[in-house]
Amino acid sequence: MESRRIKLFKPIIDDDEISKVIEVLRSGWLAHGPVVEEFEKMFAEYVGVNHAAAVSNGTVALTLLLKAYGIGPGDKVLVPDYTFIATATSVLMVGARPVFVDIDEKTFNIDPEDLLNKIDSSCRAVIAVHLFGHPADMRALREIAQDHNLVLIEDAAQAHGAEAYGKKVGSLGDAAAFSFYATKNMTTGGEGGIVVSDDRRIIEKVKLLRNHGQVSKYIHAYLGGNFRMTSIQAAIGIAQLRKLDRLNSIRRRNAEEYRRLLQGLESVELPVEMPWAKHVYHLYAIKLAPEIRDCVKECMLSNSIEVAIHYPIPLHEQPLFKKLGLDADSRCSKAEIVSRRELSLPVHPGLSAEDIAFIASTLRRCIERCLEQQ
Repeated sequence: MESRRIKLFKPIIDDDEISKVIEVLRSGWLAHGPVVEEFEKMFAEYVGVNHAAAVSNGTVALTLLLKAYGIGPGDKVLVPDYTFIATATSVLMVGARPVFVDIDEKTFNIDPEDLLNKIDSSCRAVIAVHLFGHPADMRALREIAQDHNLVLIEDAAQAHGAEAYGKKVGSLGDAAAFSFYATKNMTTGGEGGIVVSDDRRIIEKVKLLRNHGQVSKYIHAYLGGNFRMTSIQAAIGIAQLRKLDRLNSIRRRNAEEYRRLLQGLESVELPVEMPWAKHVYHLYAIKLAPEIRDCVKECMLSNSIEVAIHYPIPLHEQPLFKKLGLDADSRCSKAEIVSRRELSLPVHPGLSAEDIAFIASTLRRCIERCLEQQ
């Protein structure tokens, strides 16, 4: 058992995806076409919204969404301090200024109370990230956004199929962006993204921007680019979407097994699922005592179990944002604490019950060894 390597991520690709891709290859329609439109319709229906626009990746989805709302120079966008950097760089890409907001230590998501403290008259939007597959508290965020006339955008890159208050993420804000990168709960073949909304005007604007701002053949009214999804990507996405709920249920089962095996373990805080939420466990993010986190990571890796830290540096401490002076008004102490404690364990559907048991038992041994070295 200990001689094999357990991967942190493993895309589940089988004959369904292969058959769909072969269909596209035989059709000869490889670029953006009817298969992409079919995928857009299916994904919008799955999320519970009316419209969708498939694009080349998740970062592009966020950037084009901000542009579609007219957000740009002079505007501020509130983002969680603890997330992947694309949430904030998408704001920079449209010329706006990200404002970093602290997080709720339990869910890893943006803290509504600190959000209120960071809002000023220049703020135009807030991006709520559903980190690691647990939804942000969209009910509280919706109320704040309405009170302060903010666009509420969901960054659902890690939360395909997650739910809050009985509704799918992606249907809880004004609009949402998803990523289909290879490590996500579903993929379109390595890269890909999609924007969803009930607002037809926003989706139509995104569709123009993804295609060089072209309003009709060779007539370009907006500054856009080539951010289209290919038919091959969409074909993979269709097959993946059909099995998403089943694969998410396996992730949830794996997470429950971790909870059974690790409950009460010294120096470990396990991920939570709030009563109003359905967690889809893009990652199984535990929190360790800061003094042993890095030691435990190295111990797990030495036992051929891939683990990782997500994310070791809060956004306001990133060199890019420091250079721009965006760290000066940031006080995000909980994000700083979590960044020193988080460790991600494999939880993907490719794991067997024996894998989960091996990971849990190895984690116990590694924690004991690292505590003894203190």
